[in-house]
Amino acid sequence: MGKKLIVINRLSPERIAAISEAVPGSSVESYDSVAAAVPHVSDADALAVWGFTDIRPLLEAAPHIKWVHSLSDGVEKLLCPPLLENPIALTNSRGIHDKPVAEHIMALLLAWTRKIPDAVRSQDKHEWKRLKAGSVYGKTAVIAGFGGIGRAAAERAKSFGIKIIAVKKHRSDELFADQVYTTAELDQVLPKADYIICALPATEETAAYFKKEHFAMMKPSSLFINIARGSIIDENGLIESLKTGHPGGAALDVFMQEPLPPDHPLWTAPNVLITPHMASMVPDFWDKLLHLLTENFAAFSRGDSLINQVDKTKGY
Repeated sequence: MGKKLIVINRLSPERIAAISEAVPGSSVESYDSVAAAVPHVSDADALAVWGFTDIRPLLEAAPHIKWVHSLSDGVEKLLCPPLLENPIALTNSRGIHDKPVAEHIMALLLAWTRKIPDAVRSQDKHEWKRLKAGSVYGKTAVIAGFGGIGRAAAERAKSFGIKIIAVKKHRSDELFADQVYTTAELDQVLPKADYIICALPATEETAAYFKKEHFAMMKPSSLFINIARGSIIDENGLIESLKTGHPGGAALDVFMQEPLPPDHPLWTAPNVLITPHMASMVPDFWDKLLHLLTENFAAFSRGDSLINQVDKTKGY
C-alpha cells in the first residue's frame, strides 16, 4: 500500500501531482495549518512541515507517522516528546539554503560597511550626500556555527579578502577558515572581530547563546549579523548594548517574534539593519525544496536511507 504524506503548507495542485507521480501509489495532501490538517492525518505515514511548527497535535492524531521532514534547516519546534520518544525518523532541508543565505550575509555585511542604507535614506530625501564608507578588505569575521551556511559564507567572505575565524563545537581543520575555535572559546575571539556572524543551529544548547556580556566584548566598529534563529541571541541584551556602541551595528534577518511587531524596539534601535526573514527566499527556492522532499519521500516509500537525517538528541 502506498504511503501518505501530509504537507503543512498550501501547495498548488501541480506541485502535489509532481510529488505523487514521482512516488507511484502514494497520496499527498497539503494544508494551510496544523489545525486544518489534524482531521486528515489519522492514516498518514509522513509529515513535511516548517521547523518552527508545533507538530504535537498532528502526532497525537496520527499514530502511524514514521517520518517527519523539516522544510527548514532548523528543527527546533519539532523536537517534542511524541517525536523524541517514538521511532520516527527526522530529516531537514540543509544544503538548500546555504548559498542564498550566504549571499544574504554578504549583502548585509557589504551594505552596512559601504553605508548603503544611509545613501538610500539620502536618496529618499533627494540629498546628494557623499559618505565616507569603510572597506571589508583585511577585516576579520568570526562565524559562529560552521555548517553548510557558515562555510558558504566563509568562502564568499574570503574572496573579498576577509580573514575568517570559525567557531564550532569541536576543533577541526576547515578549508575556508584561517583559525578555528570551539564554542567554549567564543570570548577569546569576539574582541578581534570586525564582523560577527551567527549561523548556529537552534537547540537547547544554543538558546540565548549570544548574551549581553558577549555584545559588550565586541568592538564599537563591529557589525553583528544574525541569519540563524532569533532564539540564539538575547534580543534585549543586544538592544541595550547597541545603545552603548558595542557592537557598532546589527544586521538581523531573524527574530524571537515574527513578524516583528511594529512597536518592537529593534525598529528604532541605533544602527540596526532589518530584513524580514528573507535570507533564503530566491526564485528557485520552492523547486529545490520540493525536489529534496520528493527524493526523500521516494526513499521513505522504498524503505531506503533518508537524505539529511537529523540526530534527534542533538537537534541537527
